[in-house]
Amino acid sequence: MSIEWLESYKIGNAEIDASQKELFELTNQIADCEDWMALRPMIVSLFKQLEQQFELEEALMTKVAFPGAQAHTEDHLHLLTRLRDRSMDVGKGHMNKKAIVGVMTDWAHRHVANLDAELAQYLAVWA
Repeated sequence: MSIEWLESYKIGNAEIDASQKELFELTNQIADCEDWMALRPMIVSLFKQLEQQFELEEALMTKVAFPGAQAHTEDHLHLLTRLRDRSMDVGKGHMNKKAIVGVMTDWAHRHVANLDAELAQYLAVWA
């Protein structure tokens, strides 16, 4: 199971676009990882990078007064909570990488493809 980065996912901010592409790559590395000892630090890195990605997006939304910022930020919190819950399973010795990859797949197919696309459209007009 892997998620594919598409050029159409770019929002027009180089730092955010690069960070987001890295999240896709890290998610795919987790999906492919068979070394359980390597999996935990990869998941910790995924969570930290996702938090940083969301902070960048939220700062940008504030800067440009994006009207959908509240709903977008709430979805960030929801996704982080879901990922944190799955990560806690790993911390307890339950290596359910499929659930973690599932959260990230949802993020890619629902959040990036829709909410981030709305932000990209707004930024294109705002610029």
